[in-house]
Amino acid sequence: MGSLISTLTQSPILVLFVVIGLGYIIGQLRIKGFHVGVAGVLFVGIAVGALHKDISIPEIVPTLGLIIFVYTIGIQSGPAFFASFKKQGARDNLLALAVLSFAALLTFAIGHLLHWPSARIAGIFTGALTNTPALAAARDRIIYLSGGQLTPDQLRELADQPVVAYGLAYPMGVIGMLLSFQILRRLWKFEPAQTDEAPAIRAQDFIVRNPGVVGQSLGDIFQLHREPGFVVSRVRQRGNTLLSHPDIQLSEGDIVVAVGDENALERARQIFGEPTEQHIELDRTDLDYRRVFVSSPEVVGRRIGDLDLENKLEATITRVRRGDHDVVPTPDTCLEFGDRVRVITRRSNFAPVSQFFGDSIKGTAETDFGSVAIGMVIGALVGMLPIPLPGGLTVRLGLAGGPLLVALILGKLERTGRINWTIPISANLTLRQIGLLLFLAGVGVKAGYTFLQTLRTHGLEMVLAGAVVTLAVAMVTMIVAHKLLRIPLDTAMGITAGIQTQPAALTFAADLSRSDRPNIGYTTVYPLAMIAKIILAQLLV
Repeated sequence: MGSLISTLTQSPILVLFVVIGLGYIIGQLRIKGFHVGVAGVLFVGIAVGALHKDISIPEIVPTLGLIIFVYTIGIQSGPAFFASFKKQGARDNLLALAVLSFAALLTFAIGHLLHWPSARIAGIFTGALTNTPALAAARDRIIYLSGGQLTPDQLRELADQPVVAYGLAYPMGVIGMLLSFQILRRLWKFEPAQTDEAPAIRAQDFIVRNPGVVGQSLGDIFQLHREPGFVVSRVRQRGNTLLSHPDIQLSEGDIVVAVGDENALERARQIFGEPTEQHIELDRTDLDYRRVFVSSPEVVGRRIGDLDLENKLEATITRVRRGDHDVVPTPDTCLEFGDRVRVITRRSNFAPVSQFFGDSIKGTAETDFGSVAIGMVIGALVGMLPIPLPGGLTVRLGLAGGPLLVALILGKLERTGRINWTIPISANLTLRQIGLLLFLAGVGVKAGYTFLQTLRTHGLEMVLAGAVVTLAVAMVTMIVAHKLLRIPLDTAMGITAGIQTQPAALTFAADLSRSDRPNIGYTTVYPLAMIAKIILAQLLV
């Protein structure tokens, strides 16, 4: 045992990989369907760090991991975050802010009654709400406020307090949320909906019979009927099949090919006229289609309408496959790395079309690390700016909140001039996982020795306090959302998981409801909940 400890104290890089490897394996172990996932790295890090006070990982490792983690989340969530404020998004985010403020006050009250230091209270808050960026912000705030006033050992002991409390409260932060979902689902007799399937997209031919569109150009028709849900791929006039173009004027008896789902095709029938069984799209002697990958940096982040494909390439896009689903594009649809677009053009034009879009599987996984680095630099600088609050207080978004806020904005912009801010989804998820592993391993090892000492004295108190906060947040959110605001229970579970910023809770809710509605609720409140917890954790400090 002595030789093992000696080896670990002399090799921080060995400690890092031992913690990540063992933690990841342990995190995948299931006990009656429950597993801690990537948080297993934190627990193994605490266990390894508890072996000896000199076992450590350089501070730069968790700091780098944290910035990578929150930045990749922000880049991907940016469009959904700003879109969420339309319709019911503002209501859901106000609910999230109210619940998180209640959670912070409840945690403070419990800590005050038990005479805990503010660092421990902040740790319980972040652990009960399972939010590692908020933990990092609290820890960063402690170091900032105590800089130059304490010895290195005293500063380390103080900075470790929120990490220790986080580690004790975290398990119930996950388990308590899942238990709440199960209890309320049975209490309210919720029956899962049938599995949601994306509407099938198909092509349908129509003969132009509507006098209202005869003599009108396709461009004028789509100006009048904005976002009809379908696109026109081909038009047959006087025996010739033409590629769809805004300048084509329709005559009675022309045949148009519309692409969309059933509801969209019904709108197309009302606009153009009666359907026909001719299926001119099956004639591929001249016009044909090809699916190509979007991998060119010159295309990614740009609106389809701005590409001017009809004039530049004599081509049109009829479908965009994003993830596992096909969607009907509009002129405002922004293309993303990894999209697979179905392009109608002449056979002789296939090569230029492929070159224009990139059409490289490898390219869809590559990342412009220049733009990533610029975004992270801006985020770090924003995180250092002091934000004044009433009463003379100031807070900083820190290295967790700054990069997240900047990434949300850049993710929404997608492109600024020639700089493309997006990250391919495969690369994004990989970078995010690496960042989280580095952060959890670093803070876990650093807090391990202090964790052992605290567990012997105040461990049960902190576990119970974390359980109270978690259960209170879950129950209050679900009751207010479902019973008072009349939000469907599956969506309410997604909102609750988003407030908790807990992917395990989201997965559990989706399994219970057998629908995608929890994902919508989760995405709506997740970014704002993340930022709110980062600020509230610093206020508790």
